Amino acid sequence: MRSRAAVITVLAGGVGLMAFATVFATAADLVALVVPATFLAVGAVVALKQPHNPEAMLLLVTGVAWAVALTVPFDGSWVIPVALMTIHLLLRFPDGTLPSPQWRAFSWFCIVMPVVVSFVVTTSAEVTVDGADNPYYFSWARHLNVLVALLPAAMIISAASLVFRYRRADAVERLQVRWLAFAGAWVVGWYGLTLVVSLVYDWKVGFDSTQSRWFGEGYPAWLLMLQMSTLLSFILIPVSFGVAIMRYRLYDIDRIVSRTTSYALVTGILIGVYALVVTAISWLLPLSSTLPVAVATLTAAALFRPVLVRTRRAVDRRFDRERFSAEQVIQEFSMRLVHEVDPDVVTSELLGALDETVQPARVGLWLPGTR
Repeated sequence: MRSRAAVITVLAGGVGLMAFATVFATAADLVALVVPATFLAVGAVVALKQPHNPEAMLLLVTGVAWAVALTVPFDGSWVIPVALMTIHLLLRFPDGTLPSPQWRAFSWFCIVMPVVVSFVVTTSAEVTVDGADNPYYFSWARHLNVLVALLPAAMIISAASLVFRYRRADAVERLQVRWLAFAGAWVVGWYGLTLVVSLVYDWKVGFDSTQSRWFGEGYPAWLLMLQMSTLLSFILIPVSFGVAIMRYRLYDIDRIVSRTTSYALVTGILIGVYALVVTAISWLLPLSSTLPVAVATLTAAALFRPVLVRTRRAVDRRFDRERFSAEQVIQEFSMRLVHEVDPDVVTSELLGALDETVQPARVGLWLPGTR
């Protein structure tokens, strides 16, 4: 009963903070509120299904911390939710326990360290995130900025704990770790891409140090959409926690990684082809304005399907080997079936294909006219 009451209290607090934040929220803030909402929702589901798993409360507390960070305009308000998400949740994944007792001292250090880093970030900034004078600024705090490096260092160590856990895990726990690793790789990759694009744009147009690099008023719509999509990508982290902890569709991870990698590679290839065609035709026909774009679009559309098929087969061979091998067996069986008419041979081939692909414990075949 106590754990249920604590869950309800934390969940209600997080929902209340989000409701308060919507009163003064901008469009970007409303998009960002999806992140704490997802943490709270996943934490509530895990708490309902596995009430004794400490990860449920950690997910809920992370959601509340994100809601506080979006409500309180302090420079260091983001440190606590980031630390909870990238340190403590990883250390105790998936059952809420540490990888081993030797990690206990590091866990306690990571409880105190984010509070110190948040204080340093808040007091060492002369202006707030809104551009106003920081009332909590202290000049001496700028000498403590080196402590901020403790946060990414702790993130790396926490990620390393997953490697330690993975090596000692059984088959199911390894799938759980792979779900989380996939979500983390996607978020980090998308965040890195957006950061590079934003920095290149700032360098090209001339960056104003008084303007925020994220969601600045001077940014074009396409860059704002890219930055918002980066914020939304953070929901993959609580979702992956929920899937892994609840063990829902765990075995789909290989297929998801395969398909994600395939479409990412195809997108990159087609973008390169599009840019190459536009550049080449513009150089050959400098007086034409619409022809390069039209030809490049048609070329990319024509190449999409064959490139996707070949890329998917190559990626499946690497990331989804079991499914790829099963498809090969079925395709070979279909080819032999075209030329084979002997029922006994067909039966033997069919049973062999079933054994190789689905590996049933027992198999039977019924034919019309037989008992």
